[in-house]
Amino acid sequence: MKNVTQDKIFSAIEHLLQKKSIDDITVTEIVNQAQISRKTFYRNYQDKYDLVGQYFDYFFEETFGRIINGTDFDTAFIEYLTICEERSAILRHAYQSTDARGLRTFDIQLTKRTYETYLKECGADIDSKEMQFAIKIASYGGTDLVIEWLLNGMQEDKIEFKNNIKSTLPPILLRYLQ
Repeated sequence: MKNVTQDKIFSAIEHLLQKKSIDDITVTEIVNQAQISRKTFYRNYQDKYDLVGQYFDYFFEETFGRIINGTDFDTAFIEYLTICEERSAILRHAYQSTDARGLRTFDIQLTKRTYETYLKECGADIDSKEMQFAIKIASYGGTDLVIEWLLNGMQEDKIEFKNNIKSTLPPILLRYLQ
């Protein structure tokens, strides 16, 4: 649940990411836009990349992350793509980061953790080498394809895109998503 300070900071980062890459945004710009102190910023976030990760986490959990709570894969993924589409300018600038702590790395980790939690709840042996490899394929490949879809202007229809992603998932993983 977000609080007033987090709302201000999230609004500030949204505003700034409309215009430029996270790599080009300074913490000073964020605190000035949010009208908070640096101390308040650092009390809540390690750095600007942590902020972007937590911003992304908030809507990821409300969309694709809902597969853990029983929402089917197709619905959750379409909701995720819809949010990505609505926030495309913000996400394009966030994903353009070349920093190792950038959004791409965070997205892969979050997607991997979501798959692992979901599959474990479904009774899958998530520790097997085969399943770990399948989860990596889905996490890395899916994340990179969504980023490419965003950066290239979301030309492909969301349902067609979701169907293409799903059809390429490893069978060992896919059987739990039907």
